[in-house]
Amino acid sequence: MRHAVFSIAAAAALMYAMPARASSDFECVPTVVPANATFGFGCAGSAMLAPANDTRINLALLLADRHGTALTIVRPPKTEPLQRPFLPLPFSWGTYASRVGRTDEREDSAWTMLTGQGTPCISASGGEAEFIAAVNADKAVPAEEKTRLADARRNAACAEETSTVANDALDADLDAAVRSKAGREFLAYWRAAVGFYNGAYDPTPFAALAKSKQPWVREASRYMIGRAWALTAQAQGFGDYGEIAFERMDRAALGKAESALKAYARDYPRGRYTASAHGLLRRVYWLGQDQAKLLDAYRWQIEQTDASLRNSSDLDLAQEIDAKLPAEAYRSDRADPLLLAVDDLRRMRSADDFVEGERLTREALLAQRARFARAPELFEYLLAAHAYFVEKSPERALAHSPSSAPSGAMDSLRFSRHALRAMALDASRDAQAREAWLRLFPHTQRPYQSETLQLGLALHDQREGAIARAFEATSPVRDAAFRERILTHLAGPDLLRARVEDENAPARERAIAAYVLLYKSLTRGRYADFSTDAKAILPKNAPVSESRYFKLEQAPPLGDFAWSGTADGYRCPSLLSVASTLAKTPANPTASLCLAEFVRLKGYDHFELDAAFETDELGGGASRFPGEPFSRQRIYRSVMADPAASADDKAYALYRAVNCYAPSGNNDCGGEDVPKETRKAWFRRLKGEYASSAWAKKLEFYW
Repeated sequence: MRHAVFSIAAAAALMYAMPARASSDFECVPTVVPANATFGFGCAGSAMLAPANDTRINLALLLADRHGTALTIVRPPKTEPLQRPFLPLPFSWGTYASRVGRTDEREDSAWTMLTGQGTPCISASGGEAEFIAAVNADKAVPAEEKTRLADARRNAACAEETSTVANDALDADLDAAVRSKAGREFLAYWRAAVGFYNGAYDPTPFAALAKSKQPWVREASRYMIGRAWALTAQAQGFGDYGEIAFERMDRAALGKAESALKAYARDYPRGRYTASAHGLLRRVYWLGQDQAKLLDAYRWQIEQTDASLRNSSDLDLAQEIDAKLPAEAYRSDRADPLLLAVDDLRRMRSADDFVEGERLTREALLAQRARFARAPELFEYLLAAHAYFVEKSPERALAHSPSSAPSGAMDSLRFSRHALRAMALDASRDAQAREAWLRLFPHTQRPYQSETLQLGLALHDQREGAIARAFEATSPVRDAAFRERILTHLAGPDLLRARVEDENAPARERAIAAYVLLYKSLTRGRYADFSTDAKAILPKNAPVSESRYFKLEQAPPLGDFAWSGTADGYRCPSLLSVASTLAKTPANPTASLCLAEFVRLKGYDHFELDAAFETDELGGGASRFPGEPFSRQRIYRSVMADPAASADDKAYALYRAVNCYAPSGNNDCGGEDVPKETRKAWFRRLKGEYASSAWAKKLEFYW
């Protein structure tokens, strides 16, 4: 998520203000493309290694490559059969992390810095299970003692969780009950653990057990010496509200923690707590702000292909590194090339995301070649990405992209290289672009790779004016959200009718196609088509929208088009009758006002089906549906100017036109805004020419 040169630790001291983190105060609406360079508010993530990705996404992808991690998707559950499909990408870090296995929302906060191995209670339940298992496995401990020791460990909960802790009476009772030599060693460890979980981070009792004859007690005590020193070191380093003061860390205790943990890892290279010891060492270096040792520790962790030696998942490690390393550390000579690559991609973001001089130049990238001597494919990809996203040269990007088809499943780097090649071919309007997308589908492996290709292919066909290809039986564009975006914003009447009539199409897709067809026919002047289609496809008891907003989140409210009209106020017949009249006389004032009433009462002003996306994203550009989006204000102004309109119709048109700007002064009816003087003139005309009308008597103000 790196966006600036500040470290997360420094930001934490300022109320945990994370650099360039997306905030709930802003709406994050990413461009729907396979990958881009505009970071925005951090929700433009892709399965490709890309500049716009939160840096944690890029790092997690590269870590999965390095470690051979198998990733699976956790799909968001649907609560209704016809619920709107989730857009699979772009995504934020939090969304990506939860979809590939994490469910803890705290990964996107300062919580990471204060929890984990920095608190005693994290190991309370696991330590309990290990203690009891070790006691039960030791044949030298009598059965009765095993029971007493196990019960005592269960009652010695962590002080941060409960006040149920060991007391002097229990200690004395155990001292009398546990008499075997092996049992006494476990009892001594129990006492040390009770003190630890009650906040006495004293390594002395664990040090006394470091040469215990009991193997588990000896190993656990060796590990706990380092852990106790680490917690001692940070005891004065955090304020009441979690703010970090690195200068208040106990340097001597940090040194002792480092020595103890390194000694444990040396003597137990594959011990029970070796992975955890390495994690604690990273924390010790962070608390001591020893960036050189911290970078070495991260490099060790990144290079471990044996998962048993890593104490963090790829996602957790990406979060931790983002939280604890300042941006400039990624470029250090001690940093793993993966970190340098992540920072390079960050520095390829659009110029708006950077202060002057921070953006990566081609010359600076070329100077890094030696750093990537062991990762030449990664360096070639960085060159291709820089050419495409920064230099805006798809031709140069192609020069650094693989020309042969992939073989076998693609990890994130190989996928990114081939997908970027397809994007570059598309940008060059190369005749081979579509085939470049298609040939990648059989080789997808990781989460969202297929969806990325589907998006790229759909965009290619959109640019070629062939959006119907996405709905062919053999089309690999299967994602429901992508298909729906095409139908709602690009499809013309013929494609919409074809989707409605396709009995093999998903129920939601048929319903949304019917809904779009009826709405756009009605609001774009195709009244005869609306009447014919409505009679043919409107089901009985079709759902009606209960809200003016979020109409398409559940089943498309086709029942809205069965509107029966109004009996009060400005009276209107049914919508079918209105459409029938307009089909014969499109400028009929009364029918036009009734169509506007339908739009007003049903909440279709500024409706999402009338919104326009950018040309270069899915659903962008000119719609294939003829006509312009509907505007009530345009109807009112037309009726005002129509000499054939009745006095009542003109009065109502003036009344509604003025109310378009109530109460904020902003136009709520669509169409071109008019100045306040014009609204004032409408008001005066209504009060003057049509003073006796109910509408003139009802209107008191203009806005």
